[in-house]
Amino acid sequence: MIDLYFHSTPNSMKVTLLLEELNLPYNLKVIDILKGEQHSAHYLAINPNGKVPALRDGETTIFDSHAILLYEARKHARFLPDTDQSYASMLSWLQFIATGLSPFSGQAVHFLHYAPEPIAYATHRYVGEVDRHYQVLDRHLANNR
Repeated sequence: MIDLYFHSTPNSMKVTLLLEELNLPYNLKVIDILKGEQHSAHYLAINPNGKVPALRDGETTIFDSHAILLYEARKHARFLPDTDQSYASMLSWLQFIATGLSPFSGQAVHFLHYAPEPIAYATHRYVGEVDRHYQVLDRHLANNR
């Protein structure tokens, strides 16, 4: 049985959607990040980075949403392209999200909603990068599925 360590965040939702698409049974283990549960000794033994999501699949423990997506897709032989070119494209776009859109979005949300005081430069920088990343995606999706 799969245990998914989860909080209602975009990264956790990615994994949940894949598990549902794969029609896999799983236990949802809610980690309340607003209470700091991701920093507990118990959870840090599962994910030393103290972030959600993480997943236990039998004897295998894996963390980071994209690592989980790739692991489960490979394990169940679904949702992975079968040619070198399409696989390379999938990896490029997955990493585009992991190293660009996701972190810039997280920083934009932080500076827009949680910073103790407004910091115009940070807000402009991160919101601008989120917008730029969506423009890249829009251009790509205009000609691709």
